[in-house]
Amino acid sequence: MRKILPPVVFLICAYFIFSYVRQNFSDFTKISEISIPYVLLIGCVYLAMLVVNGLFLNALTISFGIDLLFFEHFSISIITSFGNLFLPMRGGAGFRAVYLKSRFDLDYSYFVSSLAATYLIGFSITAIAALVCLALFYVNSGGSSLPVTLAFLGIAALTSWAIFWPPPSLEWIPVAWVRERVNQVLSGWNTIRKSAKILVKLCWLSALNLFLCFLITWLEFGSFHMKDYRGNDISLLQASIFSAIGILTFLVSITPAALGIKESVLMFSSQFLRISQSQALTVSLLDRSVSVLVICLFFGFASIYVNNKLKMKQVGNLTPCERGEAEALSRQISGMPSSNLFQENAVAEQGKGPEKNRLTPND
Repeated sequence: MRKILPPVVFLICAYFIFSYVRQNFSDFTKISEISIPYVLLIGCVYLAMLVVNGLFLNALTISFGIDLLFFEHFSISIITSFGNLFLPMRGGAGFRAVYLKSRFDLDYSYFVSSLAATYLIGFSITAIAALVCLALFYVNSGGSSLPVTLAFLGIAALTSWAIFWPPPSLEWIPVAWVRERVNQVLSGWNTIRKSAKILVKLCWLSALNLFLCFLITWLEFGSFHMKDYRGNDISLLQASIFSAIGILTFLVSITPAALGIKESVLMFSSQFLRISQSQALTVSLLDRSVSVLVICLFFGFASIYVNNKLKMKQVGNLTPCERGEAEALSRQISGMPSSNLFQENAVAEQGKGPEKNRLTPND
């Protein structure tokens, strides 16, 4: 069922978007009026986001005693983003775990659980920032949306509860894979929260990343010189709320990079911002185009750099299983990623048993 669901959802969303474009084709004539300088600026800001993602990864790995070089965490950030473009369920995260295991012998369970816990930080900051923007927008214009507000309130409440009063586990959740994911997040969070210094750094990097995301969306509206229903330029406040709604779709990214889901949600939910459906779809497609272009431009450099780092590790000191992991990762990042890469290596890890020199998180 989980294998069938992503293509089914994508086809439904694609059909809806195609039907809308065909019936409202005249609304998309502004695409030809795009400002190239704006697009170049958007690409530069998106590149800055990739740098911040790398810094975030480095802050996370420091808690395990691993201090990555700048180009190393930057390259991993690019390859991860590349994987997220083509794999469902944010599959690019698997590349980070396999690479760190192959190069630094970092246990999968430690990294994946802690990485999952960082989503608590990211979504909590996004929800709080969105609620502040929604309040300001209501005060300034009177516009509001009850479903959007309730969604952000719910996420802010749940993440705050998990952050400040985390239970050891939630065994009462009936669905097995949901229970496993939730308990993995809680386990990782209990590891990260031991270090206040790392926690503060992760928070401000998440906030910086969110601001850059808001800025990109505002520039994308500006690149088409779009105006709202009242004839005013799309403000940074409107763009921020629009962007935050798009970020929420990654909670259900069952298709690669929430393809189709994000566009459909934004088209339905942007009306209260005085943004038309055609404007929402146009900006969303521009966002995807620029992100794909930037990632692909730097992917070659990133894959070569990471491959060289893997080759620097003495192959003779690896076990046969670890050597296979490194070779598989090297092949995969040089070509199209496999959706089963992370799962296969996780199975191999389980069969190896305890290791004497395995890294553990620092308190």
